Amino acid sequence: MSASPLVKGWCPGARRPMESGDGLIVRIRPHRGSLPVHSLSALAEAASRFGNGQIDLTRRANLQIRGVTQDALGCLWDALSALGLLDDSADAEAIRNIAINPLAGIDPAEIVDVRPIAQVLASQLAAHADLQALPGKFAFVIDGGGSLPLTELAADVRLEARRERADVLMAVGIATKKGVTWLAAAAPSEAADIAVLIARAILCHGDPGRAHALSPQAVDAIRAELGLPELPAKVVDVSGRTPPQRGLLALQGERYAVGLGAAFGRIDSGTLATLAEALARLDVTDVRLSPWRTLYAAIDRRADGKALLETARALGLVVDDADPLVRIDACSGAGCCDATSLPTREHARLLAQLAARTGFAGTMHVSGCPKGCARSAPADLVLIGNGDSYRVVRRGTVRDEPACAFTASEIETKGIELLAKHRSAHV
Repeated sequence: MSASPLVKGWCPGARRPMESGDGLIVRIRPHRGSLPVHSLSALAEAASRFGNGQIDLTRRANLQIRGVTQDALGCLWDALSALGLLDDSADAEAIRNIAINPLAGIDPAEIVDVRPIAQVLASQLAAHADLQALPGKFAFVIDGGGSLPLTELAADVRLEARRERADVLMAVGIATKKGVTWLAAAAPSEAADIAVLIARAILCHGDPGRAHALSPQAVDAIRAELGLPELPAKVVDVSGRTPPQRGLLALQGERYAVGLGAAFGRIDSGTLATLAEALARLDVTDVRLSPWRTLYAAIDRRADGKALLETARALGLVVDDADPLVRIDACSGAGCCDATSLPTREHARLLAQLAARTGFAGTMHVSGCPKGCARSAPADLVLIGNGDSYRVVRRGTVRDEPACAFTASEIETKGIELLAKHRSAHV
């Protein structure tokens, strides 16, 4: 049995990078979830000059430049500052965990454009020093609905657009052990202020300051303190839909968006630079990030969208929701993380091929160690690295009891057996 890996309990930032097996990880949190195409190109160059050329798309709709040396960090900060992507302090940056719909403001089907709410919330978080006591993983989701809702993205504080007859309101809730507990209803113009009030209340009532750790009594106390109108019972609920996320997406009003995914969220600087050039040729001005490790571009003409898809396929990007790679999460593995000696992403790609052969349509998580960094949600099959072996959990997470184990050298034979049995419901 190998020693337990160190769980750091915080996420890297730009001002506060995290040491990994391949150098420093520098996380970039784009404002309002988007990047100008010229900034995308500049980040590709920066990743090549100051890092090892590898870039991650994260589950919180951020970018990470990998392999940065301590000597190169100052130069990278200068480059990020020139692009408007460097916060004033590490503490201010750490709490700016705000996710919004990737097509906010350009999606004709959205209930409300949530970008102004996100901007006000970011300003509030930066302006009030007491909010910097929020834990580093404290997160906000602001969901305006539309073609790409964020119904499955977890957050401590959740703002979700709803319709009540001709009116639009924001349902305000927190993530508890039983799921989202809706606390109040608010006008969009008030939503950011109320989110800040709730964040402060969570700090006061809970330790370690996370919504999921609150007791039922604390939740009731926060609801009473807010004194806000409750969410109307008959308001239309936008949850429960799983729309297409990759490829050419037809929006309302003869508009289109193209979703370009990266296998396991990893893209190299050369690929990103080539993609930025292709976007610029099509007069795309910005790209939107998402929690699905997928970039989105708004396209006016269907033909341009198809041309962009062909370029993306040639670059090895994921442009089809049916691709088995979409359903597999895998950590960086050997060479990038000191917690494992297993080539997890090589094994994950092999499992994707086996899934296509067996018809396995479930989700998988390949983790090099028990931390499970790549995925927190349950998966149909979970492989957890332990030395040169994998322990296997069925329909669970890395924290659950394994059902069996096999060595890494048995990945192909045991993998196809597991996938075939799972598909026929014998496990």
